Amino acid sequence: SSSCSSSLPALPSARKALRLCSENMACLVTVGSTQFEALTTQLDLQCEKFVKELEQRGINKLLFQIGTSKKLPARLGDVCAEHKIKFECFEFTKNFKDMLSESKLVISHAGAGSISETLSLKKPLLVVVNETLMDNHQVELATAMAEKGYLYWAKVSNVLEILEKCDFNKLKEYPRPQAKKFADLIDEQVGFET
Repeated sequence: SSSCSSSLPALPSARKALRLCSENMACLVTVGSTQFEALTTQLDLQCEKFVKELEQRGINKLLFQIGTSKKLPARLGDVCAEHKIKFECFEFTKNFKDMLSESKLVISHAGAGSISETLSLKKPLLVVVNETLMDNHQVELATAMAEKGYLYWAKVSNVLEILEKCDFNKLKEYPRPQAKKFADLIDEQVGFET
């Protein structure tokens, strides 16, 4: 059954979510530390299609990190329950890296830190850009990383269509994290001198 309710105090502990994650084939959806309600809304509106895609990929656990958002998935938990996919949503966790390590698939906002951390753990990654941010360089970063074959990326409006087409086995392994090279790539994409 769904563990995400209509009020934030009812969210389960991230520790419980992590324990369940390690016992299952999990998909982690993360919006980062800000609000990315458009992604939550899109996945909830198309929850039947989303859950069927997860099911086809062998996912039996969905972890949904909502950050500072006040918008919770309204239907997603119930649809997961109908398909016998465990569902947990939470605001934040100190065990984020452990959750990443245990996940079979990650769907993430396009923050540089989340991208780097996910790829350094060699996890299949679909990045969703938040087009509402001011001075947004997420499209440039996501495009550059996708062109190198490290991840797939989507806009909120086409996230499920892109997810259905993703062959994560075709992604290249991200090289050992080298902070300077990653910083240089980000600087190059946002137009800073390197």
